[in-house]
Amino acid sequence: MEAFLFYSCGLLLLVGGILMVTSRSAVGAALWLVLAFLGSSGLFASLHAPFLAVLQVLVYAGAIMVLFLFVIMMLEGPTLPAEGKRPKAVMGLLAALPVAVIFGLVAWRLLGTTNAGFTAVVGEGFGQPMAVSGRLLGDYMLAFELISVVLVVAIIGALALGRVERSKPWK
Repeated sequence: MEAFLFYSCGLLLLVGGILMVTSRSAVGAALWLVLAFLGSSGLFASLHAPFLAVLQVLVYAGAIMVLFLFVIMMLEGPTLPAEGKRPKAVMGLLAALPVAVIFGLVAWRLLGTTNAGFTAVVGEGFGQPMAVSGRLLGDYMLAFELISVVLVVAIIGALALGRVERSKPWK
C-alpha cells in the first residue's frame, strides 16, 4: 500500500506540473502548482518525514501561493481567447484524481499496513525538526537569509507595479 501512496503522489506531482506549464491562465497555472505542491507533500509523507510534509503544505501551498496569487491579481494580465476551453471530461478526470488519492490514503491508514515490500532508504533523522533546522540555520543560513531578502524585494516590486497608473496595452 505504501507503493500505491508513493506512486499516486508522484502522479499528482507530475500531472500538476504538466498542467501548470500548459495552462493558458495565470491563475489556473497557480492552482495547478498547488496540486503539484500537495503531491510533493505526499511524497515526503510516504518517506516518513511528516514535518517536511506539513512544511510543504504550510509554506509552499499556503504562503507562497497566496503571494503568487496576489501578484497575479494586482498585475491584471491580459485574458487570452483560448482560456477555459478544455474538454469537460478531461477536467472531470483531473479533478477526480486528488479525491482518489485522498481515499487511497484513508484506506491505507484504516487498513493498517506493514512496511513489507516498499521501504525507503533515508538517512537517520531525515525530515525531523532538529535535522531540518540544523541544516537550514547552520549550513544554509546565508542562502536562507538571501531568499528572505529576495522575497521582500519581490513583494515591494509587485506593490510598486500594482500602484503605478499607466496605460496597459491589453485594456
